[in-house]
Amino acid sequence: MLDFTFEIVDESTINTRILYANEWFTFNIYEKDHVWTLHPFDGMLIRNKDMCQLVINELLKNKYFHVMCAKENIQLSELRTTVDLSNRTSMSTSRPTPSPREELDEELSDDMKSFMDYHTLDEIIDMEKQIIHKRMTFYKQMLEAMFMQGAGPKDQEFIQIQSIYVMWKESNEKLNGLSDQDLSGGKKRW
Repeated sequence: MLDFTFEIVDESTINTRILYANEWFTFNIYEKDHVWTLHPFDGMLIRNKDMCQLVINELLKNKYFHVMCAKENIQLSELRTTVDLSNRTSMSTSRPTPSPREELDEELSDDMKSFMDYHTLDEIIDMEKQIIHKRMTFYKQMLEAMFMQGAGPKDQEFIQIQSIYVMWKESNEKLNGLSDQDLSGGKKRW
């Protein structure tokens, strides 16, 4: 009998089960923003972090799990978990006081660190411009549709939607001002 099974639910979701100490434990593996994440599906594991850590460590050692990940193009080195797998230190173990920079690094999520490592300030501003441009277009189209249906500057809903559009437009102008300053020179700022 195999100690590991899996079911591909869709292209971004896989349900896995592993036999650990004669108990089956279920995990969900899902892709979001090009990152695969492993999440325990059993209440016992969610409530008991130490047990969860043991079962996940066993899953990550499982050869059948390795093959499944390889077939689905999931790199084990990039697989994240929703549970902290780092070794817990006892309360009696003293740690040196972290520097302010280390405290900042600890507070930032891995996603944020990765984002900051791979994007320049100019790229971030361009991404925000794209988002704002989409929102401006959306509200402009909404205003046009409302106008075609007879709403106008005297209609309260029209005025509110128009205010939202103006806020997005002003944000766009402010971002354009930031990119005109070229503070980064195209280099990473962190």
